[in-house]
Amino acid sequence: MNQKEMKTGILLRRFVPYYKKYTKIMVMDLICASLTTICEMVLPLILRYITNQGLRDLSALTVRTIISIGALYFGLRILDGMASFYMAYTGHVMGAAIETDMREDAFGHLQKLSDNYFNNTKIGQIMSRITSDLFEVTEFAHHCPEEFFIAFLKTVISFIILSGINLPLTILIFLLIPVMAVSCTYFNIQVRKAFKHQRNHIGELNARIEDSLLGNRVVRAFANEKIEIEKFNKDNQEFLQIKRKTYKYMAAFQNTIRMFDGLMYVVVIVAGGIFMIKGLIEPGDLVAYTLYVSTLLTTIRRIIEFAEQFQRGMTGIDRFMELMDANVDIFDEEGGETSDEDRRGNLF
Repeated sequence: MNQKEMKTGILLRRFVPYYKKYTKIMVMDLICASLTTICEMVLPLILRYITNQGLRDLSALTVRTIISIGALYFGLRILDGMASFYMAYTGHVMGAAIETDMREDAFGHLQKLSDNYFNNTKIGQIMSRITSDLFEVTEFAHHCPEEFFIAFLKTVISFIILSGINLPLTILIFLLIPVMAVSCTYFNIQVRKAFKHQRNHIGELNARIEDSLLGNRVVRAFANEKIEIEKFNKDNQEFLQIKRKTYKYMAAFQNTIRMFDGLMYVVVIVAGGIFMIKGLIEPGDLVAYTLYVSTLLTTIRRIIEFAEQFQRGMTGIDRFMELMDANVDIFDEEGGETSDEDRRGNLF
């Protein structure tokens, strides 16, 4: 029987120990993430300074000053490039190493299971759990802490700087963020359920193909090729419908984000323009404000885009944990029930 879907918090607590071997790499990865974030957040401040200084006293802006600012920013971009390379290379290798560790644990665990488990579980499902389900873990293990850490830094830094420019406008902008988060929660949950259903069905397809190929001689002996093709096509079309449903929730999820994205820009344009007319915000400050809001929205969009990868990773971890818990509860993806004898055995 199917195990209940584990809560995200429980799955993460069980997954986090896999980072222990790679603590130094993870710490360095987050340091590099901090450097890339700082480098990105400096540009609006530079443009703010140049714009305001040019409007106040253009003669105060010398060629030497501009070149010095340009050289400083170029140096920051070199630092950003080095940090990004470390994150893209070493970070991904760490994710692949964690995937490898998990696959070794899964294979080792399979060797300890009784015949009852293999009698009640299709080989295609087992193969899916220790191969394709864990492919997503590489990206998840690398990007999950990194993306959320960067998002946290950018949100905090943006709030501090924007509050210094204009507090009322900043509060108005940031009030929209929790509303957006609540609006997207429903679709986020549905996407995860759809991904898990998708993974389960991939296992069923694998099992169907395996049975057909292993019994190919028998099928041909009884001229049952047409029946096998019909069964496969039925499962294949069902998989298409599952993916169709997944994409529907993904589209609704992303469209909600785009609507709030546009709403935030409308608030900045209208409210920021009125504040500038009334002298409550300088032109250079409004330019910097718009750039920081753009950075904030880019960060939110990146997290939203990562949400799909996050759900794929959580689905892979969920199915991995089901496999690792198999000695406690033997499950059958087809919904078959374990015998009374097996149930009694699981109590001890």
